[in-house]
Amino acid sequence: MALYYLNEAVIDLPELGFVDSTIHGLEAKLPDEKTLGVLVHRRPVEQGKTLRRLVDENVELNQKRLRAFIVESEREALVGGLPGILSCARWRNDQRENVQLQAHVIVEQTWMIFAVSAPLEERQACEETFSAMLETLVFNQRLA
Repeated sequence: MALYYLNEAVIDLPELGFVDSTIHGLEAKLPDEKTLGVLVHRRPVEQGKTLRRLVDENVELNQKRLRAFIVESEREALVGGLPGILSCARWRNDQRENVQLQAHVIVEQTWMIFAVSAPLEERQACEETFSAMLETLVFNQRLA
């Protein structure tokens, strides 16, 4: 059996090779019925893949699934004290243009993406939330 911890509970699963690809989603309502979203996504790092390659593959995936997806900027930075990659991207959906800020980091053998998204006209709220998240991010001591 393999123990799996949730915020609210612990479950014991049979040894079937489960892979943790959890996505945590949080939303806040902004003026005019707009929504600011925070996502934390984690996946195991495939053998031999670097953070750079994982980020590039993520961009390619987003270019296929999101209309007019473009990376505006990207840079290396510390994320929770670990080497990471920060990016800013834009895309369109049926209603409007959106912005997303992402922080990518590998914690042990887990690739984590911390992202904040909002309509483009709410970019300041997106940037403030992303900055607050990065400034306060502390990894569990057993992971970092």
